[in-house]
Amino acid sequence: MITIKHDGCILCVGCSSVCPTNAIELIGTRMEHFPEKCIDCGICVRTCPANVIEMHPKKKSEKGADKK
Repeated sequence: MITIKHDGCILCVGCSSVCPTNAIELIGTRMEHFPEKCIDCGICVRTCPANVIEMHPKKKSEKGADKK
């Protein structure tokens, strides 16, 4: 799971352009993250020039939720 620190985001849309699942989109004047689309690959984190995207490990209860 990722978080975006919106106050430091420069709206370059680099994260959105590299996301393989389109889990980040520019909505109005802010980048929005859609966790249900995110595959936790971390490409957006490495691409962000402002370093405002952080990866957080899923909690144990969230890891099992994907397997049904």
